[in-house]
Amino acid sequence: MECVALESPLDQDESIEIINIDFDIETLVVTVQIDGQRIDLSFDSPAGFRVLDEGDLLEFWPSCSTNNGWLYKISCSGWLDQERNRKGFLSSSNSDLIEFFIVGCNYCVNVLAWEAPSVYESIR
Repeated sequence: MECVALESPLDQDESIEIINIDFDIETLVVTVQIDGQRIDLSFDSPAGFRVLDEGDLLEFWPSCSTNNGWLYKISCSGWLDQERNRKGFLSSSNSDLIEFFIVGCNYCVNVLAWEAPSVYESIR
């Protein structure tokens, strides 16, 4: 797994949880809560996303753990590479597609997007 942390690691006593996912075709907003603070990550026109229990994503550990950060850009061996090996994945030849990984205590989110998300304090 090759990844780059885009957000700072959590302290030992901090935890992160994905508390809301909102998708309306044009925008995907993932809301995380870090010890009471809510943060929105907004992706414009994502190509796709998936939500899985962290136990079903063991290939992402320990590289993508909260010890290193909580939002990652995945450059190799992630979900996008798995999809690119599938014959029916028409976007496989598009080199502009980027994979992002959002860590949560119970669920994690992979996002296939064209650019990095906007990250801001949530009003939810």
